[in-house]
Amino acid sequence: EAAPAGAMEAKLSQSLDDIVAASRRASGGGTKRRHQTRTPIAKASRGDTISSRLGGKTGGRPAAAKQAWRKHVQRKRDAATGETVVRFYETDVVRIGTDDIVLSSGGYSNDVTRHCINDALSNYVFSVKQSLSGDWFVSDGRTRLVRFTDGIVLSGAARELKAERSSSV
Repeated sequence: EAAPAGAMEAKLSQSLDDIVAASRRASGGGTKRRHQTRTPIAKASRGDTISSRLGGKTGGRPAAAKQAWRKHVQRKRDAATGETVVRFYETDVVRIGTDDIVLSSGGYSNDVTRHCINDALSNYVFSVKQSLSGDWFVSDGRTRLVRFTDGIVLSGAARELKAERSSSV
């Protein structure tokens, strides 16, 4: 139904607060707000997490299953080159030399491979991030952000340990 022209003009000259209050009075709601009638949520205790409140279940898979990829990671020192090599299944995902770090997904650009690479980089200031579009980037957490490509060489990255950065800040 169309409102009379005079009623519409009257509403246009009112403030939004006045219109809402009049609407509540007309519906018998008064000025009481809906959220004030709800039971307050108990404050979380220290160590209480959403996961623990949901019975420890997150993402539908048990925590052990989420970390199952770790049993397929091998870390060894290459005697010929002196590099530390992190291998995930049959792919050398990280090669850490005396100066440089070389990263590769081996064509497997998925979350598990990215987590494996980041695990290998945990002592260094670099990590691999994923954008909303799914592209991977290598970041130092400060200023450097470089698009990830297989075989990317992070020059001088092996010298940039997290402990050294935090002590220099």
